[in-house]
Amino acid sequence: MAKKEYKKLSDNNIVTLVDQQVGSSIGYADSELSTERAKIIDYYNGVLPKPAHDGNSKYVSLDVYDAVESLKAALLETFSSGSRTVKFAPQNEDDVELAKMCTEYTDYVVHRQNDMFSVMSTCIHDSLIARAGVVKVFWETSSETDYEEFEDITESELDMLLAQDNVELVDSEVDDIGLTSGTIGIERDTSQVIIENVAPEEFLIESQAKSLETVTFCAHRTKKTLSELRLEGYSEKLIDKIGDHTDVDFETDPEVLARFDNIGNFRNGSSDHQDQVRSVMVYEAYILLDVEGTGIAELHKVIKAGNV
Repeated sequence: MAKKEYKKLSDNNIVTLVDQQVGSSIGYADSELSTERAKIIDYYNGVLPKPAHDGNSKYVSLDVYDAVESLKAALLETFSSGSRTVKFAPQNEDDVELAKMCTEYTDYVVHRQNDMFSVMSTCIHDSLIARAGVVKVFWETSSETDYEEFEDITESELDMLLAQDNVELVDSEVDDIGLTSGTIGIERDTSQVIIENVAPEEFLIESQAKSLETVTFCAHRTKKTLSELRLEGYSEKLIDKIGDHTDVDFETDPEVLARFDNIGNFRNGSSDHQDQVRSVMVYEAYILLDVEGTGIAELHKVIKAGNV
């Protein structure tokens, strides 16, 4: 029996497939769920219900606000009371010390490197208001450089200093007797686990999803400037291809309009004063694709801005 051949996917094919999934995903701007979320926010903020007729009482019930806040307080106490959000249990006597170390490290990451109380508070609030509280956990690669001055060292001592991988010479000067003074930069790795909330309207997931483990598509969409894309390492060639592509505008999204309605005009009128700060919608999509045409679909992370 002849083996069936499958076509490889080009970048354009991938963009098309991602766009199709985005358009049909729950949470997209024109979906029924998004409209419902906007309405609930209005009830929570006391904008609704409005008087049925002129001359009726202007009193607005805050039952939705009271229900959400009371339940949020109860749930937040359950999930955030104490500092031991996660505790590792040893499987045998050899694991006791390791389990203790893992518990202490997780507590440090969750409560000291990140503000887990605020994350859980926002997540619970979003789940009560928008039916979904989304938290994103990822490893962020970053570094910082500390500058130190040195004085009157020999050339060989300077060479030994600069032989370290994380040390570079910033400036130096040699005196009359051959001793060197100057400044070195010491780069420190500050990479860490980041735990942050994702706004409900920024999270997309296929409409028939049962769980994150079984979906064929989900995505995080957010606005980023061209400068941010450059700092993230994307080539100028790719950024130029984005062009003036128009996409869903958060400033007209019903959920966003409802959330920011009480704080006035939130549009950033100066956002396009330089091309470097022009914002584009960026999709971080996780989608099952058979890119190589092997007949087996695998999970891929696709970053898409415009048609790029």
